[in-house]
Amino acid sequence: MFTAKDYRILLLSLGFLVAGYGCMLYDPVAQGFGPLTRWVAPPLLVAGFMLPVFAILGAGFTIPVSWSSLRRETWKHLSGFTVFVVALTTYLLTLEPTASVWDCSEFIATVYKLQVPHTPGTPLLLLVGRLFSMAAGSDVSRVAVCVNAMSALFSALTIYIVFYLIVYFGGKMTAAWQVSRSVIVMAAVGGSLCLAFSDSFWFSAVEAETYGPACFFTVLLLWLMLRSYDIPEALRDRWLVLIFYITGLGYCIHPMSVLILPVLPLVWYTRDRRLTWRNALVTAAAGMALIMVVNRVVAIGIFEFAFAWDRFLVNVVHLPFYTGVFALLAVLAGLVAWSVRRFPRARPYIWATVFLLLGFAPYLMLFIRSSHNPPIDEGNPENLPLSKAYMNRESYPTSPLLTGPYFDAQVTEVTAGRSMYYKTPTGYKIAGTLSDYRYDPARTTFLPRMYSNDPDHIKSYRRLAGLAEGEVPHFSDNIRFLFSYQLGYMYFRYFLWNFAGRESDVQGSDWLRPWDARRVAAQPQYENRARNQYWAIPLLLGIVGLVVQQRTDRKGFVINLFFFLLTGVILVLYLNSPPSEPRERDYIYVGSYMAFALWVGLGMLALARILPRRMALVLVSMLALAMPAWMAWQNWDDHDRTGRTFQMANARNVLDSCAPGAILFTGGDNDTFPLWYLQDVEGFRTDVRVVVLSYFNTDWYVNQLRRSYYDSPPFALTLTEKDYLQYGINDVLYVRPSVKGAIDLEKYLQLLHEEHPALRVQSVGGDAYNIVPSSFVRLSVDTAGMMHQAGYTPLPAVTFKVKGSYMTKNTLAFLDVVASNHWKRPVYFNFTSLHSLDLELTEHVIQEGQVYRLAPIEQAGEEPVVDTQLAYRNLIERADYTNLADANVYFNTEDYQARMIAPVRMSVNALAITLLRQGDRDRANNVLQAALDKLYPPHLDPGYAGLQAADLLQAVGEPDSARMLCASLFNYQYARVQASLREHREVDPLDRYLAYQSAELLHQLGQEEYKVRLAGLGV
Repeated sequence: MFTAKDYRILLLSLGFLVAGYGCMLYDPVAQGFGPLTRWVAPPLLVAGFMLPVFAILGAGFTIPVSWSSLRRETWKHLSGFTVFVVALTTYLLTLEPTASVWDCSEFIATVYKLQVPHTPGTPLLLLVGRLFSMAAGSDVSRVAVCVNAMSALFSALTIYIVFYLIVYFGGKMTAAWQVSRSVIVMAAVGGSLCLAFSDSFWFSAVEAETYGPACFFTVLLLWLMLRSYDIPEALRDRWLVLIFYITGLGYCIHPMSVLILPVLPLVWYTRDRRLTWRNALVTAAAGMALIMVVNRVVAIGIFEFAFAWDRFLVNVVHLPFYTGVFALLAVLAGLVAWSVRRFPRARPYIWATVFLLLGFAPYLMLFIRSSHNPPIDEGNPENLPLSKAYMNRESYPTSPLLTGPYFDAQVTEVTAGRSMYYKTPTGYKIAGTLSDYRYDPARTTFLPRMYSNDPDHIKSYRRLAGLAEGEVPHFSDNIRFLFSYQLGYMYFRYFLWNFAGRESDVQGSDWLRPWDARRVAAQPQYENRARNQYWAIPLLLGIVGLVVQQRTDRKGFVINLFFFLLTGVILVLYLNSPPSEPRERDYIYVGSYMAFALWVGLGMLALARILPRRMALVLVSMLALAMPAWMAWQNWDDHDRTGRTFQMANARNVLDSCAPGAILFTGGDNDTFPLWYLQDVEGFRTDVRVVVLSYFNTDWYVNQLRRSYYDSPPFALTLTEKDYLQYGINDVLYVRPSVKGAIDLEKYLQLLHEEHPALRVQSVGGDAYNIVPSSFVRLSVDTAGMMHQAGYTPLPAVTFKVKGSYMTKNTLAFLDVVASNHWKRPVYFNFTSLHSLDLELTEHVIQEGQVYRLAPIEQAGEEPVVDTQLAYRNLIERADYTNLADANVYFNTEDYQARMIAPVRMSVNALAITLLRQGDRDRANNVLQAALDKLYPPHLDPGYAGLQAADLLQAVGEPDSARMLCASLFNYQYARVQASLREHREVDPLDRYLAYQSAELLHQLGQEEYKVRLAGLGV
C-alpha cells in the first residue's frame, strides 16, 4: 500500500518525534522549563505529526484545487477566501486582549510552558498554541493575545470549510435545477457567515479555548469524508487511512472532533449504493460503535491493557517498570505485521487502525511533561495508574445512561468494585476499592434523567417537575424533565439563541420570539447589550433548507442529519446534565449549530427555485449579505472584547493583597485560573502558593505541596503520601463523638499517621475507614513566637468546628497545612474557599480586602473582622479599577458584574461599615467616595451593593451622593421590571426587591416620585 518514498517520509516523521520527545525528556532545567522543551521540541513535534499526512496521501495525490480549477471557478474560490478573511478580520478586531475567564487562563498558562491541563488534556493543541505563543517573544504580556489569535484563525478556517460544504451540498441539491453556480456560491457565503456571526461560535472564536480548533477538525473530517465520493479508486484506501489519522489527531485537540465519525460508514457504504432507511440505520449503528471504539478502546482501553500487562510483569515476574508497555507495543507491532501479510484485502483497514493509534501519540507529551513535575500538573499522569485515571477522567463524576436510579432510590447493597492501584518503588499496590451501589429495583428506571441525590439537585428536580416534598418521581416526570429541561432548556434554548435571537446574557435568559421587541428598555443605557434579535429568519431559512434537501438530495440530508443529531440531541442524552450548572453550556453543542448553518445556506439557495432565474442571483445575494450583516451588527457590541482587561487586574489585586510567602486557598476553576496565568506566564507574585480546594480531595494534588515552585518553598506536612492515598481510608472521615471537648489537632494527625486502632472503624461491607472522635479540633498557638498584627491579640489556641457529620480529604489536608505551618506563612482564603471546607472558619479570619487571613482569634457574629488599614490599602490605594471606567468595554452580567465587580463592591462596603462602627466617619466617607468614582460608572449595574452603598452614604452624611447612586439603581431596576411586564414575563424577585428598596431609600431622602413611578407599574 505504501511506497518506499512513503516509508522514508514516515521515518523522517519518526525522527522528528524522537528528537522532540527526547528534548522534553532530557531537558536539564528544573521542571523541564528550558529551551529544549519550550522552543526546540514544539516545532519538531508539530512537524512530526504533519509529515505522515504526506506519506499517507502518497506521490499520486494531487491537491483538490488545481490552477485550472482556480481559473475556471474563480468566483467560488474568491468568495471562499473572502469569507475566510471577513471572519478572521472580525475575530481579530474583537479579540480578547488578555487571558479570559474560566478555562482560557488555564489553557494559556499550560500552553506557555507546556504544562499539564485538566483531562482530556488536548496535547496537540498545546503544541500548536505554544508555536503561536512564540510570536510574543520576550513580551509576556502579549502571550495571551497570541494564543487567542490561534483560536480566531482556526475558527475562521472552520467558516472557510463550511462555505465549501454548503457549495458541495448545494451542488447536489440543485443537480436537477437550472441554477447558476453563482447562486450556489452566494448561498454558501450567506450560510457560512451566519455561522461566523452567530452567538456561541463567535464567543469561542475570540478567546483561547479548544472549541474553535475542535470545530475546524470536525468540519475537516466531514469534508474529507464527503471528498471520498470523488476520490479515484486507487487513492480511496489512502483516503480512509488519512481520515482515521486525522481522527486520532482531532481527539488530541478535543474529543468533540470524533462525534462526526458515524458519517463515515454511511458515506463509505453508500458510495455506489442506493440509500435506504435500512442502510442509514445500519451505518448509523456502525458509526456509533466506531465512536465507542475510539472513546473506550483506543483512548482508554489501550492504557488499561498496558497497565494490566505491566502490573503482572512487575508484580509477578519482577521485571522493570514499563516492561508491559513495551511488551504490548511489540505484540501490537507483530500483530500488525502478521495481519498485513495474512489479510492483504484488509490492509486499508489495518493501516487505518494503526494510524488512528498513531494519532494519539501527542499524549506522550503530557506524560513526559508530568514526569518533570511542573507547577500545573493536573492529574499528575506520570505513571501508568495515573495515566489510566487521567485518560478515563476518573476525577469527574459520572452519570447513568440507559438504566439507573431515581434521586430518591435507596441503596440496598454496597459491594467492593474495582481495585485501584498506585505505584511504589517496588511494584503496584492496591490503594482501595471502588464501591458498587445497588439500588432498590422499584426505584430504578430506563433512561434515568432525575438521578442525582445531591440535596440542591433534588430541590431543583422537584421544582422543575412540580413535585411536592416527599412525592416520588415517576417515569412520566423523568421524561418530562428530559424534554423540558435537558432538551428544551439546556439545548434548544441555546440553539435558538444562535438562529432566532437571545434575550440577554443573564444566566437563564430565554431566546427571542419573532414578535418580541428588539429593544425593551426605556433608555438605551439600561438595555442589555446581549439582547440580539434575528426575528428567527436564520431559523426559518434552516428549516427550509432541511426540508428541500430532504426532498432533493436524500443522501446529503441524512449525512447532515447525522451531524446535527450527534452533536446536539444525542450528545444531550449522553451527557445527562444535572438540573443546575455554574454557567451557561451553549458552547458544548456548537457542532449542531455548524450542521444547521449548512441548512441555512441551503435554505437561501432553495429560494432560487421559486424566483425568476434573472432575479434569483440578485435576491439570494441580497439575503446572503444582509442576514449575516444584521447578525454581525446585533452581536458586535456584546462580542467585542477589545480593551477588556479587568479580569486580570482583579486577579492581580487578589494576589497583591496577600503578604509575602502566603498560602492562598481558592474554591474552584474561575477564581483560580487567572491567578495561575499571572504566575506562570507573567511571573507575578510567584511567592504566593495558590491551593485549589476542589483539587485538594486528590492525593496527587496534596503531594504537590511537598515540592517548591518558583519562589514558594515546599510544605512540611505531617501526613505522608501513603496517608493521602486516593481511595484510601482517609478519603472521608466520619465524626463519631467519643471525646468530650476538642481534640488536639497535632496529636490527631500523628495518630492518623500511626494508623492508631482507636481511630479505625469497620464498615458493614468490611472496609476500614478512619473517624474524627469529636466535632471540635484545637490547634495550639505559639503566641510568643508569632508576629503580632495590629488589631488583634493571638489566642493560645484556636478551635475549629466540623460543620456536619463528616469531613473530606480536602479538609484534612487543610488542617495538616495549618498545623504543620505553625503560623509562619500567612494563610488566606478568597470568598469561595472560605465557605468550601467542612469547617466553621468565619470566626477565625480577618478580612483584608478581597482576601481573608486565617488568624488565631475567635469572634462572635457571622461577619468576619475587617483589618481597616490593610483593607483600605488593598481595596482603595493599590487596586486597579481603571478598566471599569471605559464605557466602550462590555462587562457581561454573569462573568464580570455578578462574579467579579459585585464582590469587590461588597468588600468595600464591609470596610466602610467597619469604619463607621469604629466611629471613623471621615475615612468611611473617603472609602465610599472612592468606590463611587471607581466602581459605579453609569454603564454598570449598581446591583445590591449599590443599594447598600447608598444607605452607607446617607449614614456618613452624603445625601446627594446617596440620591445619585440610589436613583441610578432605581432607574436600572425600574427598566428591568418594566421590560418584564411589557413582555408579559414574571418579574424577577431580585429586580422587584431592589426597585422597591431603592424607592424606599429615595423616599427617606426626600424623593417621593420614585415610589409613585413604581406604584404606577402595579408593583
